[in-house]
Amino acid sequence: MNSATSSLSLVTREDVVAAARGWIGVPWRHQGRDRHGVDCVGLVRVVCRDLGLSDYDLAVYERRPDTTRFLRHFLAGGGIPVPVLEARPGDVLALKEQRFPCHCAFLSEKHGVPHIIHALAPLRRVVEEPLAGEWLAKRAAAFALPGVD
Repeated sequence: MNSATSSLSLVTREDVVAAARGWIGVPWRHQGRDRHGVDCVGLVRVVCRDLGLSDYDLAVYERRPDTTRFLRHFLAGGGIPVPVLEARPGDVLALKEQRFPCHCAFLSEKHGVPHIIHALAPLRRVVEEPLAGEWLAKRAAAFALPGVD
């Protein structure tokens, strides 16, 4: 950091993606918030915590959360809505299961191809996979994280 830079260091989108990738392979656990297991919301929470972005957490929710509350959660945590098609790596995507948003993932990129990093219950772990096929159709909303440049 040079003298012209603020004493507050900015978190970059690359920092967010790197922090999320640091959780790949961690087991999936409903309402998990540590290396013993995380769910999709927990992954967003721990990455934000690790980067000093936010300590907001929606601590108690059902396995199938109330979908309107699910989106309000990101707003309450300081998420900045962005058009889904304008989301960039480091943003959080809210994804639909059936008709309603109740899953989330970090948008990332590998070799110029959009990917998502998320804690996926059927695979029982955090994974990074292409944002393709059914995932493209499941995009419902996108949020930039406060404090990320």
